[in-house]
Formats: sequence, structure tokens, C-alpha cells
Amino acid sequence: MRYIDQDELRLPDGWTDRAQAASVAVLAGADPDDYAGVWRDLKDFLADLFPEKKCWYCETPVDRADNAVDHFRPKGRVGDAANIHTGYRWLAFDPRNFRYACTFCNSRRKGIEGLTVGGKADRFPLLNEANRLYAAGPLSQETPELLDPCQLHEWELLGCRQENGKPCATSQDPVEKKRAETSIEVYHLHYEPTCKKRHAVSVQLMADVEQGKLLFPLSRTDNAMQELFTIVARKIRRAIDRKAVFSGEMIFLLKGQRHVDHPWIQKLLEA
Repeated sequence: MRYIDQDELRLPDGWTDRAQAASVAVLAGADPDDYAGVWRDLKDFLADLFPEKKCWYCETPVDRADNAVDHFRPKGRVGDAANIHTGYRWLAFDPRNFRYACTFCNSRRKGIEGLTVGGKADRFPLLNEANRLYAAGPLSQETPELLDPCQLHEWELLGCRQENGKPCATSQDPVEKKRAETSIEVYHLHYEPTCKKRHAVSVQLMADVEQGKLLFPLSRTDNAMQELFTIVARKIRRAIDRKAVFSGEMIFLLKGQRHVDHPWIQKLLEA
């Protein structure tokens, strides 16, 4: 997961008027899904906010599945609500409630082997259920339990295990750890085929880091070694770039390799 700046979203001509008309109809009793074309028309525009059209939750490119527009606060039934909740209908056409998500993160389903269940669907747990909104009001009243890629630093609470690519919490703070673990389950980030892909990327990253650590001291006195070290360092930097798959998790793994003898690692993280 990485931060997505929604202020960069461009809206197509006439979209705002269509969204307003749909919102009026829904608030009058219409089904939001009758106007699904309104948010679907934003899919490509949302995709453009993240390089390589990656899912905002798992950072997997579009070839993982047909990506969709997820409503962060569900437009229909809210499965986690303590009382019957027909959805945040007043946000059904608010682009700031949209998230670009792959099918595996967005839809409730079982993994290929039938071993895992995940997918956001109608899930929207809160840290304090008593604060849930049932009608239009200040969203600041609610504290979502799910990590949100559109919040500046929440993506940093997710990492992965070097040995198997499985997602993990990066913090031992009880609340932050709980939010990360809930997000892993709800967004289906522990989907086994994805973990295998994540592990392959992490193996390559660690191999490059080890090579960089060997070359770095030699590069200080040998021009040829300096050139080789630069090639490896650039490769590592590409692995943590926003365009790379699983770049958020790779940043987490690279942070774990920082050492006083290798200041170049911190410089790559800051670049």
C-alpha cells in the first residue's frame, strides 16, 4: 500500500452534474446501483493516480483481476454495523469515497485453494462502533479500523515477512497493530498467490541489498567497484519506487537493513 493523493483526481466533463443528479435520486429512494455508470466512468481517472494502474490496497497491477471502483464507506448494507445500516448512501457519488481496487481486495470470496476468505465487500469496521454515522454528518466522528491509502501515513503500518511474503503489521502499538491485521483480512492481502509474488520480489530485493553491502566498502577506493555499486543501488531504488509492485512492503524490508556502516540505504529511502 502507498499514499494516494486524491487532490490530483481529474474529473471528466459533465461528471459532477451527473453525480449530483444521481445523488438526488438516491436520497429520494433510488438504488445507487441503478446509477453505477457514474462511478464506473471514473475508474480510469482513479487508476491514473497510481503508476502502472495498481490496486490501491495491495499494489498489484491490473492483470491480477478486473479492477473496480470500491466505495470505502459502503454505499449499501454495512456488514459491521451494530444496527441495521443501509449504507452511506449520501457518499455514493462522492469521489473522495472511491478507491481503485482489484477484485480480490474488493469482492468477498475464497482463495483458489479454498483456504482463505477475504475481500472488502460490505465491510467497514470502526474502532468505536458507537460513533458510526447512520445519516450525513462529519466523517471525523468515525475512526475506521481499516487502513486507508488516502490517508498520508497509514500505508506505513503495513509490511511483509521476508521469509514468505505474507503481510504483517509494522507497529506493536495495540491500536495500530489491530488496524493492520484487520486490513490484511478484509482486503484479502494474505491471498496466497499474491504472497508468493510478494515473496519473489522480496527475495530479489534482499539479494540486491546483500550485493550492495559487499560492494559499498570497495566502491570507496575503486572506480570500477563504484560503477557496479551504483548499478545495484539504482536497482534497489527502482524496487521501492511508487511504480514498482509491492513498493510499500519493500520499503518496510529495506528499512530493516539500515546500518551505521551502510548509510547509502537510508539515502535511498530518502531519495
